[in-house]
Amino acid sequence: MGELQASIDWGESGSVERSDYKAWASQYVSRLVEEGRLEELRSAASTGTALARARLAEIYAAQGRIEELRALAGSENEGLALLLADTLAEQDDLEAEVAVMKVRLQVDEEDARDELIELLRAQDRIDRAITFLQRYAHEYVEWNLLVRLLLLQGRVKDVQLMAYEERGPRRDARSMVAYHFAEQGRIDELRTLVTPGSSTGLALLLARALVAQGRVDEGIAVLQERVDADEQHSRDWLIQLLVEQGRADQAVTVLKGMPSSYRSTSTAELSVARLLDEQGRPEDAIRILQGTGSAPERLAALLAAQERVDEAVRVLDRAVEDTDTRYPAAIERLTRAKADLLAEHDHDRQDQNRN
Repeated sequence: MGELQASIDWGESGSVERSDYKAWASQYVSRLVEEGRLEELRSAASTGTALARARLAEIYAAQGRIEELRALAGSENEGLALLLADTLAEQDDLEAEVAVMKVRLQVDEEDARDELIELLRAQDRIDRAITFLQRYAHEYVEWNLLVRLLLLQGRVKDVQLMAYEERGPRRDARSMVAYHFAEQGRIDELRTLVTPGSSTGLALLLARALVAQGRVDEGIAVLQERVDADEQHSRDWLIQLLVEQGRADQAVTVLKGMPSSYRSTSTAELSVARLLDEQGRPEDAIRILQGTGSAPERLAALLAAQERVDEAVRVLDRAVEDTDTRYPAAIERLTRAKADLLAEHDHDRQDQNRN
């Protein structure tokens, strides 16, 4: 059965994960820098590729292009600029060093944040930096740094209070504090923020933190409460968690309770079907995908692997008929899949006849 499953190309069951995107962006930006493609790097920086801004700042500093570096760093986060100037005071080219570090922190580059924290620690300035940021932290990057420094000093209650302050950045302050608690495995503190009526995303954060500590059933129960409350996205997230834990039957049960209105934007069926197939249950996977119309090529591959070639062909033919003619690439892909399926099946049949 394992060999049968291996013949099916499941591809990606959803959008690119954040970590995968970051890895791709890092490789892309590194290649632009290595090949000296400065205009493309500028273009990437201007269209939101955060790492491109950080690398561009470093290039401007190395080339002494201070005006361009100033423009890249911007005039916001002035509290952060003052803190950096004080911390980096021994640097030869202070303005450039401050601007580069400021850009790196603004694009949420974790290495830059770690470098700054280590430098503050080496200079015995953590408490001084906290006091400064408590006065000047108005933007996300400054507030984020303040939370990390407080946690570093073990001042958890101060951080918990910040989660409910109105003066934080526009982003959900509670979510940011919860993320830090989850990152450090502080389950009890995290639970104080995940209250009835709080964001479903916070519940997911708590669930994953529990799973990371091996408390899988507790994590599943956290999301099940949100499913019972019929919260948006809760079923998708619970199913994904169950799939990751290999709990196919539980995932199927949650999937059956998903309203049809949710399924049009969900990849849950595909995730569950893939798990079932990987566990040697192709017929169950077929039942999940039949009638959804969301993954005709994978459904056809599953059917063909079970020697149900005529059904597989009908699935692909129906998909071609249902595809809008404004999308010729999709029609071409489905047509090619049908041709490949028929050719492979005919080849297998010829091998059987020879044997």
